[in-house]
Amino acid sequence: MTRSLWFRVLRGSVVGVVLVQAAAGLAIYLLMRSRLYAEFDASLAGKARALAALVEQEGGEVEVDEFHEPSLVEFATRNQPEYLQVWLAEGDVLFRSSSLDDGDLERVRGRLDAPAFRSVALPDGRPGRLAGVTFIPRQKHTVLGPPRTVTLVLARATTGVDHTLARLRLLLIAVCAGAAFVAAALLDWVVSRGLRPASDLASQIAGLRDAGLAARVALDDAPTELTPVVERLNALLAQLDAAFGRERAFTANVAHELRTPLTGLLTTLDLALSRERKPAEYRDALTRCHAICSQMRVMVDNLLSLARADAGQVTIRRQAVDIEQVLEESWLPLAQQADDRGLHVEWHLDGVPAIATDPEVLRLILLNVLSNAVGYADTGGHVRIASSRRHGRVEAVVANTGSTLSDAEAQHVFERFWQADAARSTTGVHCGLGLALCRTLTSLLGGTIAVAAEAGGEFTVALTFEEPQGNS
Repeated sequence: MTRSLWFRVLRGSVVGVVLVQAAAGLAIYLLMRSRLYAEFDASLAGKARALAALVEQEGGEVEVDEFHEPSLVEFATRNQPEYLQVWLAEGDVLFRSSSLDDGDLERVRGRLDAPAFRSVALPDGRPGRLAGVTFIPRQKHTVLGPPRTVTLVLARATTGVDHTLARLRLLLIAVCAGAAFVAAALLDWVVSRGLRPASDLASQIAGLRDAGLAARVALDDAPTELTPVVERLNALLAQLDAAFGRERAFTANVAHELRTPLTGLLTTLDLALSRERKPAEYRDALTRCHAICSQMRVMVDNLLSLARADAGQVTIRRQAVDIEQVLEESWLPLAQQADDRGLHVEWHLDGVPAIATDPEVLRLILLNVLSNAVGYADTGGHVRIASSRRHGRVEAVVANTGSTLSDAEAQHVFERFWQADAARSTTGVHCGLGLALCRTLTSLLGGTIAVAAEAGGEFTVALTFEEPQGNS
């Protein structure tokens, strides 16, 4: 776990906490602001209704004499005064508080039970709120007249509320900043502690070496999130360990398989050169050397083919191929060897249809299968070559007598360099690559290969390929 990742995790966490705190602080501020202004407006509305009660009508005249009482000093003071203005419906001003001088308030109309409110800049520049009500004044009982409509607007500075809100803003900012600092410190500790298993995992991975792939990663009290990572990593290590093991075994097997024929080759040559010999003896030595070199070439060719297949360098060029014809062509190079061993060959070809495959790759597969049958059959035994068609699939079967394997042992023949003889007495003759190559190439062609065996009976190899659609 790099420091930059730790920083990103911490930064993201702190930003998240700060945003949550900011949202909560903003919600608190807006709630308090709404509550304070609601209380301010309620107080303003109450006073406006009280002042409206002082307005009277006598006959056709509206009287506001009580507004001149000395008790209403808040409208006359020069130090943060309140403001009051009264109009008749016709627009005539009945009363203007001395604090207004020659100015006017905004004429807003509301009801006594629901005054109209506005936020305004007061004549002295202070921010304020005004409340306006339109009503019919109370008539004196002495002389009655037609009802008159009066609008009263009362304005008051919101300095106190604004100062309270300003202090609340500062308090919330301070609290948020302090909480963010504490959260950052706490998250630093939490994230560092939480990422410690990842750091331990990185340290263990850094300590792995090619020779130590048998080791496994172990984290005590690993968090749930890292458990799948540890499991997958250990599975990968197991696969790598097995792959390196196969590579080491492969190298050792190749060295062993090459060393034996090379030793035989050198021994034959040393013996031929040890003294003067007759031409026939030299010819016999060269013949043996030629046979050994041929065996080595087959093994090297198989190794190269396997390496190309493993590297994905085998290009498949499909075309219609008569598998029975390829069987017969592949048998020709082995016919003399079969005769030399006295083998009886049985052909059972059912005239199967052509398959869509690569003829050269198929020929290499069949050559290895037939060579395996001729090489392992008992002297004077039988080799059976058959083809058949069933359920939309074409099958080619090659079987030989003289099997020394049980069916369970036979399932190992596709493993590279596997030999049933633990002493490897056939090294240099059979290296255990032919059927391994056949399985790899058959898979590339989209077919399947299977074996069956009975100790003392037949060893059977069956190749199966899909029949092209449209054949009947």
